Amino acid sequence: METIPCNTCGHRSFSPLYVKKSPLEESFSIVSCQTCGLVQVNPQPSFSEVKKYYDDSYFTKRTERGYDNYYSSDLRKEISRVFQLNLSDLDFFTWEETRKKQSSLPGKKLSSLDIGCAAGYFVSYMAERGYEAKGIEIADGPVQFARESLGLNIFQENFLEWDLDIQNQFDVITLWATIEHLHKPKETLEKIKKHLLPGGILILSTCRYGLLAKWNGLNWRYLNVPEHLYYYSFSGLKKLLVSLGYHSPKAFTYGSGLTGRAGASFFYRLRKAFLDRFVKWFQMGDMMVFSVLKD
Repeated sequence: METIPCNTCGHRSFSPLYVKKSPLEESFSIVSCQTCGLVQVNPQPSFSEVKKYYDDSYFTKRTERGYDNYYSSDLRKEISRVFQLNLSDLDFFTWEETRKKQSSLPGKKLSSLDIGCAAGYFVSYMAERGYEAKGIEIADGPVQFARESLGLNIFQENFLEWDLDIQNQFDVITLWATIEHLHKPKETLEKIKKHLLPGGILILSTCRYGLLAKWNGLNWRYLNVPEHLYYYSFSGLKKLLVSLGYHSPKAFTYGSGLTGRAGASFFYRLRKAFLDRFVKWFQMGDMMVFSVLKD
């Protein structure tokens, strides 16, 4: 555990918010930067200390912080449904058509990289759309599944240590619910910009520290330590992306905090449907999705 400067602004003055125990009964402090407001786990555990929380049960055993069999076809369909909705809300498909028309080499495939790709479902989706699609992931089980079951091109490496000479460049780079897990998110966004081709697009989703997070406090569904190290506000993430030289941000929020339940009552499903729409309409959701462009 090491007290580190704020990853966004570099300052070292923090206000305590919560202390929360992990499933392994380790306690972690969640603080807010007094300068920029970024909510974070600090002091922070090392990469090796966090990695033990990502054994394969994270992907196969349902918990508040894991999945109910990440490799099942039903969950794959649900994940695919969500990111397709997100792409549509960002007007990505219009950007894609324009990008294809502007390509200097007609017929050349567009390229994509999904960082933190897990089992590679988005990589597979982009490949099916005709992209030269790649992914990068550190967890053993998902990489094995992506390579052996889906036949995907997946790098098993830490993104910040991968391709330091920037030989690989892409039209599209994505971070689906990944940035909150990273020890160095700002540095990751800086390196992503180098890997994007001119005019390329970055798409990222992450949990949002806003009204619902504050309302629920320690019971907020995304306050999972130490897997989640950073909790951005909507304005804070937008400001960070613009400060790094990205432009033309598009963004929206979604998620009321009510999760889908097998066998849920009609009234629960009705309440969830209404609240999910309400928070999206009024930009109050506890998930957020951004797209930004590189010059």
